[in-house]
Amino acid sequence: MNLLCFDTTSRDASIAVLRDEEILLEYNFSSRDNLSAVMIPSLEFLLRSLGMKIAQIDVFGVAVGPGLFTGIRIGLATLKGLNFAAAKPMVGVNTLEALACKFADSKKNIVALIDARKGEVYLGCYRFVNGEMNILVQPCLLPVSALASLLDPFADKVFVGSGAECHGDFLKSTFSESRLLYRSNFLASEIGKIALQRFRNRQYTTDLQKLLPFYIRRPDAVSNLARADGAVD
Repeated sequence: MNLLCFDTTSRDASIAVLRDEEILLEYNFSSRDNLSAVMIPSLEFLLRSLGMKIAQIDVFGVAVGPGLFTGIRIGLATLKGLNFAAAKPMVGVNTLEALACKFADSKKNIVALIDARKGEVYLGCYRFVNGEMNILVQPCLLPVSALASLLDPFADKVFVGSGAECHGDFLKSTFSESRLLYRSNFLASEIGKIALQRFRNRQYTTDLQKLLPFYIRRPDAVSNLARADGAVD
């Protein structure tokens, strides 16, 4: 079974092709303002490097957020364009879960943090037992200053992700007993592993309308429009 998976929810964009659990190739690139322009050429390059065509893909996986709103939209639009006619199985993967999956070998509680700017982070807390992900704290958005009260019940923590990198000094001083772990934030392969498991568990959709973004916070453009209209969130 061939899977094509990608993550465009951060500046560290990535695309991967897997054959079952085997990662055939992962293509990582740093995206700035031209992600929409480079996404399709990057996909074509990856498939061409493997001697494959899009018709040979059996399952698609995509990061649905949280993360950069524009990146999330580009990822979903790209997948819907690729799969418009074929209607093959699609799996949307939470970015925080994919990030935690990169540290599935850890025996500790994994606090996945993605920088949300404005002094806030997207957070999810996980623990892996016998390879199975257990969700300790559901994905949420909160100020960095609120981390201590939320995470106090969880001992033996490690912090991972861009949020941990951005707020490392605060985390070290607040959670002196915990560690910060750094690995690349390219997540396409982890998305592939999760997508494969969920496909086997029949947790997928072939309906493009059911593949939805996971924003947590409303995009600024929408929030600004609501305020201009006198609406209250």
